[in-house]
Amino acid sequence: MNSDIDLLRLLKLRMLTSALAGHFERTLRDHLSNLAVMLHPRALLGDLIRFEKSAVKDQDAGLRELSKLYLPIARNPAINVQADLKPPLDIHTSTLDLIPASYSHTPEGGSKPITVVTPMRWVLCYKDLGPAQLREFVTSHNRSGGGELQSCLLHYLVLHMIVARSPGVAPILEALRFRVKSEPNPDFGGLPFVTITAPVATFRPSDQIILQSALLSGSPTFEEIVDLEATAGIPDPLGEQFQALVRQHEEAGA
Repeated sequence: MNSDIDLLRLLKLRMLTSALAGHFERTLRDHLSNLAVMLHPRALLGDLIRFEKSAVKDQDAGLRELSKLYLPIARNPAINVQADLKPPLDIHTSTLDLIPASYSHTPEGGSKPITVVTPMRWVLCYKDLGPAQLREFVTSHNRSGGGELQSCLLHYLVLHMIVARSPGVAPILEALRFRVKSEPNPDFGGLPFVTITAPVATFRPSDQIILQSALLSGSPTFEEIVDLEATAGIPDPLGEQFQALVRQHEEAGA
């Protein structure tokens, strides 16, 4: 990783990063469209969802697991929403979406935090329920009564549960070179976010470059850039499995 770059090099790498991220996002969206049936909430909860007509096997067990995950998040002071879950559940969408993941970073010498976008890593969510919308629900739920926030939380939890199933979606995406991970988000009471990462690494350059870029653009947002040195070492699980099988057969025949 070479973090010692100037603004001209940053511009060139940013253009390359944008092209690569666009390619991987289009590819990933195509894969997800083919996996949409597996990621539909009804696959987990059946007719426990409002307006669903068909029951599915183990839907009551799915509701118990969902309630167990939901309760500590609902009671978290950062969320503080109704803790009871009673069917039918307000889970109203199954359309998937990808939102570039981001984190906050305050550059050394800077006075304000910068939002750093990771262009090769996305939050998997249901449409119109991305992190920004979730944050808005958290901010406004005392005025609105919390129904929208509860529904949004359920969508995240259901997606987390579906992706965690084995066998399921995660092994398929990982075989296609996309790494899937679900981890608690501390900003939202530990609510699990499912993220998908492309097989190309990005990095954050020096704080000096970030500050110069922010000054020129006037924007409090910065995008990581592709790590060209890391692209030479992209892992190939299929090739590694093939080589392992070859070695096993050679050793068996020795």
